[in-house]
Amino acid sequence: MAILIDESRSEHRRRSRRNDIVVAAIRVFARQGYADASIQEVAAEAGVAPTAVYYHFSGKEDLFDVALGRILEMITTVVRSTRPDTDPADAESLREVIFAVWDWLDEHPDECQLLHHHLPGATPRARLLQQQFEELHLQRAFDYVDPHAGPPATTTPQGRETPIARHATAALAVRTLLNLTLLIHPLRTPDGPFRNVSQQAMREALTEVSLRLVIGG
Repeated sequence: MAILIDESRSEHRRRSRRNDIVVAAIRVFARQGYADASIQEVAAEAGVAPTAVYYHFSGKEDLFDVALGRILEMITTVVRSTRPDTDPADAESLREVIFAVWDWLDEHPDECQLLHHHLPGATPRARLLQQQFEELHLQRAFDYVDPHAGPPATTTPQGRETPIARHATAALAVRTLLNLTLLIHPLRTPDGPFRNVSQQAMREALTEVSLRLVIGG
């Protein structure tokens, strides 16, 4: 029995240590970006030896991918908890999702900054994680699209809008919505071009543009 207890405690410590390393990695990558960060700096931030980092991760690339994946998962959790898949996708729920993501990013500046550093795509796996994240949220964003809203897209000679044109227009709208919601935040940092703009006014403007993009209201 004592052996089982010891093994359980040991496994708990390993999981806790791994989590501490990921949290430290988010802070280090947020400050320095992927290229300039090092395993030694992550280890120092976590208060562990570099060998402890290598025990849990194969290297910097693996650690970055895990850190980015955790952030994307947390954002997805925020979105899904704000509007579950079974709830209606309307203007009010879209507004609530935008505000919830905005508030979460404000409350997690390191995670927000890491996303900013990742924009060019730090690793092949990170690019795949971002692509999967976008595909998931693009599908959810399609729930908001009003196919009859907005100006007509490409039409046939008879003046009818084609299904392909409608889908292309909707896809552009939801992709723009997703990018706006996430990418506006780096512009609000202390050295960003929107640093002196009222945050409340910017949030309201983001919401209005988003609603017009996908709902047409």
